[in-house]
Amino acid sequence: MTPQSPITYSRYRWTVISIWLFSSVSSFMVLNTLGILLPAISAELSLSPSQQGLLGSASHWGNIALAIPLSWATSRLSPKLLTAATITLATFCLFLQAWAPVFFVLLIGRLLFGVANIAQQPARALLTRQWFPPKEVIFVNGLSNVFFGLVVGGGLVLAPVILSMVGGDWRTTLQIFGFYFAGITILWLILGKTRTNEADQGVVAPQGWAVIKGALGHRDLWIGGMGFAGATAAFGAFLAFYPTLMLEEYDISLQISGGILALGVIVGGIGGLAIAWAASTTGREGNFLQVLGILMIVTNIGMIITASLPFLFVVSFLNGVAWAFFPILVTVPFHLPGIRPRELAVAFSFTMMSTSVGTSLGPLFTGFLQEGFDSLKVALFIISFTSVSLIIAGSTLRFRSQRTDD
Repeated sequence: MTPQSPITYSRYRWTVISIWLFSSVSSFMVLNTLGILLPAISAELSLSPSQQGLLGSASHWGNIALAIPLSWATSRLSPKLLTAATITLATFCLFLQAWAPVFFVLLIGRLLFGVANIAQQPARALLTRQWFPPKEVIFVNGLSNVFFGLVVGGGLVLAPVILSMVGGDWRTTLQIFGFYFAGITILWLILGKTRTNEADQGVVAPQGWAVIKGALGHRDLWIGGMGFAGATAAFGAFLAFYPTLMLEEYDISLQISGGILALGVIVGGIGGLAIAWAASTTGREGNFLQVLGILMIVTNIGMIITASLPFLFVVSFLNGVAWAFFPILVTVPFHLPGIRPRELAVAFSFTMMSTSVGTSLGPLFTGFLQEGFDSLKVALFIISFTSVSLIIAGSTLRFRSQRTDD
């Protein structure tokens, strides 16, 4: 192939990335439906608010501690093998949680599930690099948002239905999730594939510490991570505690509060693709992040101040619009100047680790704030303001390379 020859990308790329994204967002679906199961878990195991907060954050501890070393180690592996291994581990962890006789075992199961989730992330970066030209990366991330909205939103709607169908048994609900993951593992083994990207042939691959240094040496990567951490802190807190607040404060059922949360997730998922396209084509990514950050704070507060269902569904819809920021911010690692494949895997894992920092600290701080103020509503009000990080990121990130990298 001469330097002038165009690089060809198979149409099968959309099949590969779609199955991978489906497997990944299914993990997030399980993580984010904890709030639906938490009242039943707490009643059986007699959990305090602090223990509930610990349970909500446990799945993210491994992400925070192991994201960089795991991505450094697993970036050497085939994305197909890595994905199959991590989904299998996640399946085992779901059955472990369903069996857990005491709080500690349940906590360990959540922790290991989080490790499986973060260990899978380098595969996404490598598959995207292998199968897609740079100009399509934002559309891949937009597709990820759509899958997230549909699968996680669907999970928030179906989880209380499943829980009700099995007589409020959270253990059986987790077992159903386990069989669901076993099916995803089989689907990936059959249809998942990898390829060699001609653009990376001849590129000198960094080794050892140079991989981590090359990945983490970019200013914008840290700013993007900070933006994610603040926004996901509020998100994690609401997913873990919002159903409880609605049930205890306003006597709103888990099914309805799950539907309210699901609407926002679905809208954010589907709307993310359109907003990401609009932001990138107009060159106003930073301005979009600023506006969406303000909208997120306002709507988070709106969701806790009333029991009016029409108002809550409208505010949840607008909160979902605010979550359309995700594909804009998650594209940052793919356009860092001179980033190479293994460095990209580490940089992307760092970005996903930042989301775990937020979703871990959000429920944890909320649990402690609830105990300190003796009010879950006050706790969620305070945590709503962590989304200011999006406004800061929109004011400081540089997006020039995203518009010129074709």
